[in-house]
Amino acid sequence: MTCSLCGSEVGESFSGTEGIKLHRCSNCWLVFKDPELQPSAEEEEYRYAQHNNSDDCPGYRDFLNQALEPTLPYLDFGMEGLDFGCGPNPVLARMLDEAGYSCTYYDPFFFPDLPDDRQDFIMATECFEHFFAPAAEMKLLTALLRPHGTLTVMTHRWDEETDFSNWWYLRDPTHVSFFHRKTFDYLCSRFGYQVEEVPGDKVIVLRKMVVV
Repeated sequence: MTCSLCGSEVGESFSGTEGIKLHRCSNCWLVFKDPELQPSAEEEEYRYAQHNNSDDCPGYRDFLNQALEPTLPYLDFGMEGLDFGCGPNPVLARMLDEAGYSCTYYDPFFFPDLPDDRQDFIMATECFEHFFAPAAEMKLLTALLRPHGTLTVMTHRWDEETDFSNWWYLRDPTHVSFFHRKTFDYLCSRFGYQVEEVPGDKVIVLRKMVVV
């Protein structure tokens, strides 16, 4: 078994919640579900379409603000951004528009057209855990981002205290990749980023430092 992020041979496999088969990479610290557990495209789209994420839901806006608020200090008015993996309702893009920033949106199932130009910032909220091929997705994100642009990621990270045998985050069948803080250190080293801010255990703000 090779790691879906760094390609290293993975020597550790174990069972998580409800017997879910997991693999842990000792090189980049990614934990990922066995490829046989990856849902089909049809199953993914159906699952995402069930999400009740609307503009008029204060709780959902508060949830997205966990990523938006630590990002705003790194933005200047007139910047152009992308809500990557926005799902069927791009609420975050509209929140950024309301705050005075131009933000388009992309989702492989619901809004599959990528922008033609590079972006000043990218918001990737609750999508990294869905990546079957995180290296390819990170390569795409990096190509879409201008040098010195910011990439904000929101995903529940695991750490040494995580009890995989009882972790609720594994139960969603579309959650297949799980990142440690050291996984983001690997991503920075490989793709040319630096960590700007880590507010809490879900959000991390990265800055692209070189052209990749």
